[in-house]
This record gives sequence, structure tokens and C-alpha cells, in this order.
Amino acid sequence: MTYQLMAGTLAAYFKALEASQRRWLDAQRDVYQSWSAALKPAYPLAENEIQRRLDSAVLAGVSLSQVPFDSQHRLMQVTEKWVAALNRAVLDKLEHDSLHPSMAVVRQALQLGDVSYGALSKASRQVGHFASTSFSSATVKAAHDMRHAWKQR
Repeated sequence: MTYQLMAGTLAAYFKALEASQRRWLDAQRDVYQSWSAALKPAYPLAENEIQRRLDSAVLAGVSLSQVPFDSQHRLMQVTEKWVAALNRAVLDKLEHDSLHPSMAVVRQALQLGDVSYGALSKASRQVGHFASTSFSSATVKAAHDMRHAWKQR
């Protein structure tokens, strides 16, 4: 059971890392494409073309800066699943293999730890989600403010 659990967890970690690597490469490509398109000489530029180029570059930058948050979230999910599965395996083993009354205290402690870990995991996911969305909205607001300042110029 433990070998299968570790093998499955490592496979999930590698899958999450591979997805994160692909996301990094895609975001970097988008940044390069949007920035190189924004720097193409085509003067004079129409107002809507300037806005389109700026928006594209800013959104690509937001996407690139969002990658670490998404990667951390994926890895946190893998870790949470691993800890939960490991705790379940230990509890099952204790319940079936040990009938001694003193083991009831150990089982209760493990159950309490499992519930506490679940609550803390949920809270940390919510904080991470809040930070991620706040960061994204702050960047979009900065782009909006930049556009507003550009129009006043």
C-alpha cells in the first residue's frame, strides 16, 4: 500500500511539474509574441491599435506572473491528497491490526489531526486563491489606470 501510494504521488507530482513547465513556456511565448508585436514599427499608429498592443502586452505579462500561483496551487493539491491518503492508510491499518484499547487514543489523535489538516488546507487554499485573484485584478487595474493616463495625455 505504501509503495503504491508513493508511486502514485510521485506520478502526480511529475504530472503537475510537467503542466507547470508547459504553462511557463506558453506564457513566455505569449509575452515574447505580444511584446515583439507591440514593438513593430508601423507609424503612425491608430489609437485603437495602440490600445490593442498595450492590452496584449499587459495581459501576457499578467499571464506570465500568474504561472507561479497556479503551479503552487497544483503542487499543494497533490500534497493534500497524499497526506489524506497516507492518513487514511494508517488509520485503516490501526483499525484492522490493533485491537488493544490504548490504540483507540492513537486513532482518535490521528483522526483529529486529519480533520485539523483538512481545515488548514482549506484555509490555505482560500488564502492562495484570494492572493491570486487579488494579484490578477491589481494588474488589470494598473493596466486600466495606464490606459486612462494615456488618454489624458
